[in-house]
Amino acid sequence: MELEYHGRNPGTAPLLAGVYDADKLYELARNPAPAARADLARVVAAILEKGVSPRESELVADVLIGLMRQAEKDLRQALSEQLSVMDNVPLRLVLQLANDDIEIARPVLMQSTVLGDMDLIYIIKSKPASYWQAIATRQALGDQVINILVETRDFDTAVALAENEGITLTERAITVLSDLAQGHDALAAPLLRRDETTPDVAAQLYNFVGQQIKQFILQNYDVDTGAILRAVDRTVQEFSVEVKSDETMCPEGYMVRAAEELMEKELLTVKLMLETLRCGHLRSFIAQFSVFTGLPSKTVGELLRQSHGQGLAVICKAFGVAKHDFVSLFMLTNRVRSMGATVDLKDMTRAIGYYNRISEHMAEEILNTSIRVQNHVH
Repeated sequence: MELEYHGRNPGTAPLLAGVYDADKLYELARNPAPAARADLARVVAAILEKGVSPRESELVADVLIGLMRQAEKDLRQALSEQLSVMDNVPLRLVLQLANDDIEIARPVLMQSTVLGDMDLIYIIKSKPASYWQAIATRQALGDQVINILVETRDFDTAVALAENEGITLTERAITVLSDLAQGHDALAAPLLRRDETTPDVAAQLYNFVGQQIKQFILQNYDVDTGAILRAVDRTVQEFSVEVKSDETMCPEGYMVRAAEELMEKELLTVKLMLETLRCGHLRSFIAQFSVFTGLPSKTVGELLRQSHGQGLAVICKAFGVAKHDFVSLFMLTNRVRSMGATVDLKDMTRAIGYYNRISEHMAEEILNTSIRVQNHVH
């Protein structure tokens, strides 16, 4: 057996001598008794605490990885707990544990300093949410790891990051977390307690959280009620010109030509269109969205007027617009539907629900049918 081979190999024998016989280690690995678990954890720690050369360290790793494969689940969990607080454990051994079942992986994911940023990123990319949530509790996280964690948009991972006082959240993380926190006090509360959270972010959350958290915002951020409500208005509407008629929404010819030039240069992106809305240029946005989708400007205006947001949801799904960008588009075009009033949360919930339910294929079918009907009419 692999473990027995290494136990009799002259390169590893001195490392095991005086600590334990390799055959005894194998017996301990197979023994489910609590005493055996404690013994095995103590022996492995003793082996790793011995000063060894890089070559010897690799040999030790081979022995211990073989041991992991033969050990019962509860023994592997005990070893993970023991090794998670040691900084001289071979990386291969820690990775073996970190990719095991989550009950075994959790201690090293949460604590082991042996794991570097690239190791953590690989695990985030290849493992499910329970692994992300464990990583989010680490007392030290690099900016890249934090950004990749928030981009998962997993709610429990977001809460773990917001509650983690040992890290400094990036600007991107604050932006994503504040979006996720809207309507969720469990995330908004720890986010608002962080030093990185600015008054502007607090103001954005104000309209979406319960009374208790609103009171916290008013007491802990250097803004008065009026300033908060004005900031919320900016976030929800982002512009102040009242929409009065179809004529005010019809883009000028030069706006359409500018949008077409952007499209030709492959610069007409969802991000650019959102920036156009945030600057208050509604008609330029309609021109851009019309060119982006191939729909007439009048049709785009009619879709934006729908309070339920189904038409906008269909277009966004058909063109692969991400959910968070769809929500931003819905909120930023709110004045078209409500004549300047704030977003109706019921309307927004219905719109998001429709976006979630419709498939990309179905959205494309609906859009293509609509275009064929319009072409026939005209």
